[in-house]
Amino acid sequence: MEIEKIENIDRLIANYLAGKATEEEIVILNSWIKASKSNYKYFHQIQNIWDTLNPDNLISDEGIMKAFKKVEYRISGKEKSYKLLHVLQRIAAIAIIPLVIGGFLIGRIAQNHDLQSPDNVVYNEVKAAYGTRSSLLLSDGSSVWLNSGSTLRYPVKFANTERIVLLTGEAYFEVHSNKASPFIVQTKNLNVKATGTKFNVRAFSSSHLTEVALQEGKVEIFKTDKNKKYISIQKMIPNQHLSYDSVTEQSNLNEEDVYKYIAWKDGKLIFRNESLPDVAQKLSLLYNVDIELKGNQIKEYRYWATFHEESLINILKFLKVSSPIDYKDITAKPLKDGTFPKKKYIIFQTGK
Repeated sequence: MEIEKIENIDRLIANYLAGKATEEEIVILNSWIKASKSNYKYFHQIQNIWDTLNPDNLISDEGIMKAFKKVEYRISGKEKSYKLLHVLQRIAAIAIIPLVIGGFLIGRIAQNHDLQSPDNVVYNEVKAAYGTRSSLLLSDGSSVWLNSGSTLRYPVKFANTERIVLLTGEAYFEVHSNKASPFIVQTKNLNVKATGTKFNVRAFSSSHLTEVALQEGKVEIFKTDKNKKYISIQKMIPNQHLSYDSVTEQSNLNEEDVYKYIAWKDGKLIFRNESLPDVAQKLSLLYNVDIELKGNQIKEYRYWATFHEESLINILKFLKVSSPIDYKDITAKPLKDGTFPKKKYIIFQTGK
């Protein structure tokens, strides 16, 4: 079936917005949205109606389903004169059902009402669970990929002057060009400002390092002073990688092939002359495990490797055969509350 000839697209959109769509339906809808500008516009007209509903008047789950059944009834063919766009305009009580999508479409976990700008902007929040990647399409047409253990907060609707998102963790951005409305990624220590470009930002709360890798276009890196004013620290061009240390307040800029910093979005893990401590840190974040290194000598070992959708055990086996080290896993004991801590691995020198 050709994408443009899908007859039940209204029902498909309704299923998606209500969190009832199957993985197959999400793939079909994603393809339909990308097939033409009119499809993209139509989908976002409907999505904007849902997004602008008053969050203070949310109805119960039972009420949501009753409202959805009304929509289903009207677009099922019994009232063919109604299009979904018109139906939604007449149902003011429908609320957004939170959902998480690992595909290209808009993913959201919940509307966050604690984050309020001076203009009373409501933010959505998306989280990528450990061991997974998520991607989403923002209301301005920008695409974002979230790495394992990362969180992105973004407005339901961007302001006209600036498009601000808040990142904890790692994300790759393909920013829709709009010179009149700069796109700003805020992290704990740095802000990245762009208009239309492709770049990667790594800023985990557990690390004092913030990294930016620029693939296309231009970005400017800022930090804020005590008065919350922007201070420019670096302008970047393609194939540059910046690392900023919040402890020393020093930045380091290198020109290099930046794909190794971006490859994770394609399911690849690339090491290029990286030390074992750096390798262990990346594996810990990606697989949500604790990795302890025993011995100073092994911290000097460096690795060149590319992995594609490999398990942690297979990667550890590679490290073992490529250098004189071994590893063992520690059996986790339950905590007092009955839960288990993160799995732990110890990497140690073998002397071979």
